[in-house]
Amino acid sequence: MTVRKAFWAYALATLSGVLLSMSYAMHPLWWAAWIAPAPIIFATQLVPASHRRWLTLLTGSLGGISSFSYHLTIGGWLVAIFILVLVALAWSSAIRLAVALAERGQFLPAVFAVPTVWAAIDTLLIHLSPHGSAGSIAYSQMDALPVIQVASLGGIPAITFIVLLGGSLLGLFLGFSNGAVRHRLLAASTLGGTVVAAALVLGITRLDSSDQAKEANVTLIAMEDISELPQSWTAFWQIYGAQIEQSSRAGAIVVLPEDIVRLPRNEAEAAARNLAALASADDSTIVVGVSVEDPDVLTRRALVALPDGTYRWYLKQHLIPGIESQLTPGSQSLVLPLGNTIVGIAICKDMHFPTLGREYGSTDARLMIVPAYDFDIDDWLTARMTVLRGVESGFSIARSARNGFSFVSDRYGRVIAERRSGTTLGVLEASAPINADSGTIYTSIGDVFGWFCVLGWAALFFLRSGLYRRALERFRSPMR
Repeated sequence: MTVRKAFWAYALATLSGVLLSMSYAMHPLWWAAWIAPAPIIFATQLVPASHRRWLTLLTGSLGGISSFSYHLTIGGWLVAIFILVLVALAWSSAIRLAVALAERGQFLPAVFAVPTVWAAIDTLLIHLSPHGSAGSIAYSQMDALPVIQVASLGGIPAITFIVLLGGSLLGLFLGFSNGAVRHRLLAASTLGGTVVAAALVLGITRLDSSDQAKEANVTLIAMEDISELPQSWTAFWQIYGAQIEQSSRAGAIVVLPEDIVRLPRNEAEAAARNLAALASADDSTIVVGVSVEDPDVLTRRALVALPDGTYRWYLKQHLIPGIESQLTPGSQSLVLPLGNTIVGIAICKDMHFPTLGREYGSTDARLMIVPAYDFDIDDWLTARMTVLRGVESGFSIARSARNGFSFVSDRYGRVIAERRSGTTLGVLEASAPINADSGTIYTSIGDVFGWFCVLGWAALFFLRSGLYRRALERFRSPMR
């Protein structure tokens, strides 16, 4: 290996790492993820096999740098370093798997190796991680509306698969197209390119064919953290009451953020009755994020005051490990008929879990109401994670957040109205589309595509190990 080749190899590995870092950023650039695998796959052809592990680890390590400070802030040094190491190892493994298969002339599995591995990882995280789908490179595509429509078929794993397939195709074609087996690579690339093109056509067609049957009038009220969290309903009402009364009009849905008042259980029930009386008088729906204290239990809730004078409580089901360890989670979803539509209630981190979104989609929820509380640093990303639940499971979303973005989005991931919370009380009024159709293919079949990718990941390692050849030889040998 010459010094010149080594220089270019590590420069290309660094470029891939920078592109990955831009893809995993708190406000990512969608196009970076499409290109990211290409330079490092090409770079592996410039160095001996013994250097590839370090080359690919460099790419993976740089890829995890952009989210390191976030993980450090939220989870501390141990968590941040652990996640960085896992990301680096996963990228190194996926790239080297694709290259090893390509060098054996197995171009079809090589083309699909990187997207299959990462779609499989996404699937496992969705079902096993306490953070749900957080951290997926699929969220890098939230500004690319045609791309994210594939989530209505296969969820987050399908987005990841399509995006990384593009970069893998480019990298393999640059690195291996000069060999005697070029025609085999071309055939595999044609198939991969057709899959990408079909996904984009689907996305464009879905956006063009979108319809809207009716609308719900939504008012989102939010502000940044105040100096002291209200500990009584009177203190809460002094801050928010006038705006709630002004916004509580006939047919309106008024939503306030998560955890904006903390009350003992008895006072919380009394407050709920008062709010329900206001909702009944104005024929409106009012949703407020409340922390409720029992003697030995603290729960994070959404108080839902309904036009008929009744009220319901929803308990947050998915809590942030460590930060919300003092809270007791709920276990029941809440779906309510409201006017001519069906409304679901969730709180902040609940919407990081596609499985919960599917549960609401399967109950024909057409609009999700989501009180939220962000960390400033992750405001855009956590908002867009919530938006994607609507694309996956076919509902509009109205989210009111402190220290973050309040927004209304439709079932295609279009953000109709958005406002960043500020130091003063702010109001966002918008019409949430309520489509006649509910649910999606993903709602019906779930992560079938993702689990196929998990099986595919295992099959790819089987191919690389050479065990299949020995098994094939044994099968072909005469029985003794």
